[in-house]
Amino acid sequence: MKLKKIVMLGALAMVLVSCFGDRKAMDIAEMGDTSFVNENFKGNLINYKEGMSGCDKLSAGFLASQYNVATSAVIIEDPTKSDRYAIKKPSCMIHVKMSDQKFDHLTGSIGVIKEVKADEFMGDVAQAAGTGEEWEEAWALKKSLRKSTEWIPNMGKAALWIGAQRTLEVKFDGYTLVVMAPGAPFNDIEKAKNRDYKAIAIAMAKAAGYTN
Repeated sequence: MKLKKIVMLGALAMVLVSCFGDRKAMDIAEMGDTSFVNENFKGNLINYKEGMSGCDKLSAGFLASQYNVATSAVIIEDPTKSDRYAIKKPSCMIHVKMSDQKFDHLTGSIGVIKEVKADEFMGDVAQAAGTGEEWEEAWALKKSLRKSTEWIPNMGKAALWIGAQRTLEVKFDGYTLVVMAPGAPFNDIEKAKNRDYKAIAIAMAKAAGYTN
């Protein structure tokens, strides 16, 4: 492994273990294991393209059914379809209103991160973060350092659930899909409901058209 790559991966590790109290002892064997890569991947259902929407197939009605609220209680903000955003990134911000109280809502998101080629600007950084052409080692590192992570089989090239962040990451050809299930980590009422955020995030990825 090249020295620069080691340094970059080490920096990523420091960031990961400092977040959310979710760190665990580094497992060297797990870091070198790439058996999580889906050898049966058949190709993208949605390909990355400039100006694409991150969630044009995701409906408020679907999210309402997941959270047992009225469709009117769900707001999906898509930067590619709004004049409020100067940068039209393929991402969506999701708000699920749980009551008439001003701050009683759950937040989530969908983002599409374009793969950066090794010879492009910031290629080394992207590779260390798992969004470059050679992403496998960075993904194995992310899995090895968190207690709340698990591989989701048969989804994309690889799929990682990060429970502490309610986040599903799915690697496809040319990009990474990042789905955060709507939630509120400091809302005791919401926490008491023990929602299956992993199931919700997977269902969101399917409803948005990225996977079957």
